[in-house]
Amino acid sequence: MENGFVSRTDLELKRAERYAIFLSLVVLDLSFLSEKLDSGASELVDAVCESVREKIREIDAVGRLGPLKIGLLLPETPRQGAEMVGRRVGEQIRDIMTTRQYDVAGQTIPVEMASYPDAAGNRTIPQFLEDLAKLSDN
Repeated sequence: MENGFVSRTDLELKRAERYAIFLSLVVLDLSFLSEKLDSGASELVDAVCESVREKIREIDAVGRLGPLKIGLLLPETPRQGAEMVGRRVGEQIRDIMTTRQYDVAGQTIPVEMASYPDAAGNRTIPQFLEDLAKLSDN
């Protein structure tokens, strides 16, 4: 996992807890690309990260959370806002892939989210990061 992104997530979570503000983490799973790509997966994920970075707010962050996972850290953003960002970024990814002539028609890009505070009892941001760390160790 990208240490800078995880460190930033930890810092933003502490800030959110201290000041009682929203924080959301969105993870886009591009592992479905492993079948469509041979050696170009890393380059495509880098291009997606760069494209997303150009379209998010200055306070937001984007980073890789594994070879085919992209994380978006959205301070001061409740879950509903994160859901909209996740959909928009999914569309962006499909546009990038179409431009690079990959057939992604009808492909749904899996999106996972964790938010603080989360009253719905979903997975918390620390649990989410811990699960990602375990997956990357395997």
